[in-house]
Amino acid sequence: MKEKNLKIIITILGVICLYAFLAVRIFPLMNFSLSEKMDVETRDFTRYGDLYYFNCISDFKVEFPPTVRKYRLSDKNPPLNQADLLTFGDSFFDVSFQKTFPERLSDTLNLKVYSYMTQDPTQANPFCVLNSNKFMNEGSSKYIIFETLERNVHVKFDTPYEVNCVSQEIETDPEHKVIQFIFKNNSEKLLATLLKRGYFFNHLYEFFVSARFKLFGYISPMTSKYTVSDNPWLFYSLEYDDIPGGFAYQYSDEEIGRYADNILSMANNMKETYNLDLVFMPVPNKYTIYHEMVDPNAYNNFLPRLYTELDKRHVQYINLYHEFKSSKDTLYFGTDTHWNKKGVDKALELTLEKIDFKNNLISQEITSE
Repeated sequence: MKEKNLKIIITILGVICLYAFLAVRIFPLMNFSLSEKMDVETRDFTRYGDLYYFNCISDFKVEFPPTVRKYRLSDKNPPLNQADLLTFGDSFFDVSFQKTFPERLSDTLNLKVYSYMTQDPTQANPFCVLNSNKFMNEGSSKYIIFETLERNVHVKFDTPYEVNCVSQEIETDPEHKVIQFIFKNNSEKLLATLLKRGYFFNHLYEFFVSARFKLFGYISPMTSKYTVSDNPWLFYSLEYDDIPGGFAYQYSDEEIGRYADNILSMANNMKETYNLDLVFMPVPNKYTIYHEMVDPNAYNNFLPRLYTELDKRHVQYINLYHEFKSSKDTLYFGTDTHWNKKGVDKALELTLEKIDFKNNLISQEITSE
């Protein structure tokens, strides 16, 4: 009898393990198992702010507006070679619960605005995308707006971009597909998500971490700076730690000069190779703007110092820091890393003030005639 029960238990555990193995590799199975469903196109959780998911503590569980289809995935996003204006950015140009900056720009100017986004700062070389799409601009110059979050500047511009870069082709042979399936990237992270957010453990896990927070004040190190109130705020550790990109990191003049040199190099190569006028938009970290909620220490002044070096090199950029810092409006979400609609409004306003799109468009029409 004991041996029979043991076999049943082993069989049940085996089925569970097999299901977990397949679920982290087959998205419909994964999503079916989750208490809160992920977005089918982006495979992200969108119901609450992204910082909530680092800890799942109920005190920070603020429901967000319903998602809208991302502009870059819609029919409104034109083919690269048909665009009047190009935008390259990270998740700040791609939030799912409001119209994105590229879409707002397209609507405001009535132009075809191309949007490209990557959340991996090591894969942000725009020349790879331009070359792979055989981009050509034989008419008058066009603008390319390159957005990056403050904490990623050191990653994206520590070295010059390879101008002749082309996107690597994805292996499609059966053997490679099998290897990718078995040794799937991020499988450990997906398995952790399945355990935390699955039907069987989601509520239990949230109850446990919430009770632990109330009793002992423990919270994930990823969001260890926070405020709890009617409008709770969480901050992301990469924005305040003493590491490059963080609030407490002390940049040397040599580092900031190197970043500015490589931004200038990208601007020059964009102009020479594609007749594109670069407009650089470094978005301040949320912690940079609102650190005084939890931290009285002085800002390391990274963005103003970078602006000074860009001015010396005559690089066009959008100065969001001073406008954001002096604004009486709240420009970021409390439990999310990203800007809210007012933040996008301000960024759009500053961009339109900075760049003469109207005259640029008129010159294109004259050239085409």
